[in-house]
Amino acid sequence: MAAKLQQLQTKAVQASRFMAEHGTSYYKQLLEQNKQYIQEPPTVEKCNELAKQLFYTRLARFHPVAYLVH
Repeated sequence: MAAKLQQLQTKAVQASRFMAEHGTSYYKQLLEQNKQYIQEPPTVEKCNELAKQLFYTRLARFHPVAYLVH
């Protein structure tokens, strides 16, 4: 068990070092890939619209479960 813990800690340190060295470029690449989903410039209206969409999406996801219970 101690060997597994040591192995896990070693992998965590390696991952942490990798992100410290390459995190910025990874973040920039991720932003570039997801540029189509980013609203520029951010506005309060767009934030509220997206919040409503998320709320109703989550609500719709639970609707069939509620229907089966009642």
